[in-house]
Amino acid sequence: MDGLHQRQPFAAFNAAGNNTQIIVVDPVARQKWSAPLASLPAIVQDQLSSTNMEFYQDGNYLYAIGGYGYSAMVGDHTTYSNLTAIDVPATINAVINNTSFTSYFRQITDAKFAVTGGYLNKIYNTYYLVGGQKFLERYNPMGPDHGPGFTQEYTDAIHKFKINDNGTNLSINHLGTISDPANLH
Repeated sequence: MDGLHQRQPFAAFNAAGNNTQIIVVDPVARQKWSAPLASLPAIVQDQLSSTNMEFYQDGNYLYAIGGYGYSAMVGDHTTYSNLTAIDVPATINAVINNTSFTSYFRQITDAKFAVTGGYLNKIYNTYYLVGGQKFLERYNPMGPDHGPGFTQEYTDAIHKFKINDNGTNLSINHLGTISDPANLH
């Protein structure tokens, strides 16, 4: 085993290993609180249970993009095409106080965000989604032509965009893509 995930197709990225809760930890007071994701819309639960999302925190908001995992809605493994905005302080307080946190999660869908294993950063007001891949169906270390097949498409690119977020409305301004298969595969 390579330490990342099971290598057998039937066991790789098994839904039984999906995250199903929000966990808040206070390392100083040595306290922990948790709450199930079940109150969130199914598509938000699905994305938050995935692996290898790209993320960046800007002020109170954590922006999570993409990720790969089993989707109950799709009925198979997929790379999510969502950007989810999470109000971190409000969510932490809600989990600690055992109150609803549903309104602190907002989500939009955009095909350009179907990326797992890339990197998200922000320089001035521009976000950069660097590298990664879109992976569909169940992982198989023997490749797409042996046993359970899959589709894998590397972005080979840096995608530039701005997030417009006033705390209620969330939208994206795409600013272009820099393709470089030699350096970004």
